Amino acid sequence: MDKPFKTLDEQVELLRRRGMGCGSHAQLLLLREGYYAVVNGYRLPFLDPVASGRADDDRFLPGTSLDDVHALFCFDRELRAATFFRLMSIEGLMRSVLSYVFCNRHRQTEAYLRPQSYSRQRDYLRGEASFEGDLEWMINTLEHRARGVEAQGGAGATASPERRDARPDARVAHYRQNHDGVPLWVLFNELTFGNLKYFYALMRREEQEEATGRLWEACERGGTSPLTRKGVFHDLEELVAVRNTCAHGERLYDYASEETGHRSYRELLGVTGRYLTPAEEAKLRSEVEALAKRYLHEHPRLERALVGVALGRA
Repeated sequence: MDKPFKTLDEQVELLRRRGMGCGSHAQLLLLREGYYAVVNGYRLPFLDPVASGRADDDRFLPGTSLDDVHALFCFDRELRAATFFRLMSIEGLMRSVLSYVFCNRHRQTEAYLRPQSYSRQRDYLRGEASFEGDLEWMINTLEHRARGVEAQGGAGATASPERRDARPDARVAHYRQNHDGVPLWVLFNELTFGNLKYFYALMRREEQEEATGRLWEACERGGTSPLTRKGVFHDLEELVAVRNTCAHGERLYDYASEETGHRSYRELLGVTGRYLTPAEEAKLRSEVEALAKRYLHEHPRLERALVGVALGRA
């Protein structure tokens, strides 16, 4: 079924026919933010399922306004910003710890270009069938970044949607021109979070086990690390996916993951919290709770939508 173009006036008229209140500023709001981004993205908590079923079209709950839907859109934007800020810290943690552990055990400057430096096939966290393709792709990616050689495709080549600018990094260029190779801790700044996930999966088993302890230590948690090599990999898969959700402006407030079974943003905080210091985790939770309370105070109709985010609510 075709979706013909509609003018701003036609968009507002359509919303009113479906039972949504639209003030005099509605056209400007839709022009600034976009009908698809606001209405299509955030209308679901405001739909009347019975009336929509009878009409075979969207029908909004009585009293719903465009301001309500836009408020949820704005809340989600702020939630993504707060989450993304902490994810950048976690990404930096992973860069530091993984490069430290690898380089401590492989003292040659460019040991990362040698297949012998990595996991055995039977220990590979993504499964034996994916090992050869992923290893080839990872080494090609590292070589491309270190030497400017074009990376070749592999099993992991299309698995991460993240892309970095192909322009040469000044730090990498400096080491390439003035030293005997590019150290991994320099090169890691050129890799995406998704690349780091694959690198971790390809590390040797004993290195992954050391990394779990180092991660726990770096986050000032104290005691014996409860992290496992497989658990960290699954956490990385989820964190990379959430990072991309934040970066690409996708919905986060109603977060759910089929892979992990997590069904709310609150559950996601349990994953991020494992890789933050206690103070950082507490601050993120406080920021999210304050954000939810502010929006619920200003827009009470958001209560049903934010049940999975407001930390003090059931």
